[in-house]
Amino acid sequence: KAVVSTQSTGNKSTIILKNIKDLLVQIKSSVENYDCDEELGGVVISARKVNITMNQFLSSISPPTDPDLCDARLAAMSLALDNLVLVTSSILNGCQWLQDSLRDIEEKITDLREYLNQDPEDVELTKV
Repeated sequence: KAVVSTQSTGNKSTIILKNIKDLLVQIKSSVENYDCDEELGGVVISARKVNITMNQFLSSISPPTDPDLCDARLAAMSLALDNLVLVTSSILNGCQWLQDSLRDIEEKITDLREYLNQDPEDVELTKV
């Protein structure tokens, strides 16, 4: 069975996960002095969902890599990020850096999803 090269997938994945981690740190520092516990609870729940989807994605890229599973996990991670940014933006009154960070991460996720969905003849393959 031919599968996508885990080295290429791993390199792209590492960049995405680092960007998401950086975004989570920025969000935490932006809302840590915020007073409304109810609204912060939404951010915390959304951030946990992002962490869960990140862990699920990481488990999906363990060899052998299944492109369909990776694609589904990336889609779930993208939705969780969208929700986190939406909830956080409502608290921070629509910060531009938040939207810019999300756009950058989503571009990288789209790039990886396209890589995973290429015709197998066009992708570096590893035999399993």
